[in-house]
Amino acid sequence: MPEVWTVDVAAEIARLAEHGSRLTADEARRAARFYRDEDRHRFVIARSTRRVLLARRLGVDPSALVFDEGRYGKPRLRPDLGRAPCFNSSHSGRWVLHVVADVEVGVDVERIRPDFARPDDFLWILSPEERAFALATVEPLRAAAFATIWVRKEAYVKALGEGLSRSLPDIGIVAGETGPKLAYDRNPGDRGTPWRFVDLEIDDSHKACVVHAGPRREVVVRAWRC
Repeated sequence: MPEVWTVDVAAEIARLAEHGSRLTADEARRAARFYRDEDRHRFVIARSTRRVLLARRLGVDPSALVFDEGRYGKPRLRPDLGRAPCFNSSHSGRWVLHVVADVEVGVDVERIRPDFARPDDFLWILSPEERAFALATVEPLRAAAFATIWVRKEAYVKALGEGLSRSLPDIGIVAGETGPKLAYDRNPGDRGTPWRFVDLEIDDSHKACVVHAGPRREVVVRAWRC
């Protein structure tokens, strides 16, 4: 059963020093390179809460966890502690989201921005079906429609572990009877695994989606607590 943990960045600012103390030296250097405080805060809180969440799941001290990355940058735990869960994270606006599951999984959250109302600026990611959906949406709702398209597609390629290395216009995600579904992925490679898409209700200013492999499962959303 995939579990999604929502972390309210504003609520965690009071514990920023505690979160920062959990970062590795490399993560601390990366955090220091952010120009804007809000971007740095999100990064610090995202890395700290991910470490604590996975340590709780494995029953170990957070400092015992060592991460590395797959070929296309998807983070994973080194296998020193035995079988590790699958996980993924995303952050935007006021939210950090983590998902943990026993199958491959991806998650994305995006703050709805005014520039999302201009689909022509994003042709590099839209399939023909997605472009038609965005253009058919009345303008006051178009930014939210595009954010919905984006988080579904981003969560999918993150679940695959291949990120933006794939041609995004060659991936079509459409509405189905029980929710969004993958209509096609014309990128090279075997896509025999079924993928399930679950839109998440976070708040009116953000869109989010989680994608997991295999049969449809209940996705549980939990609010982060230290």
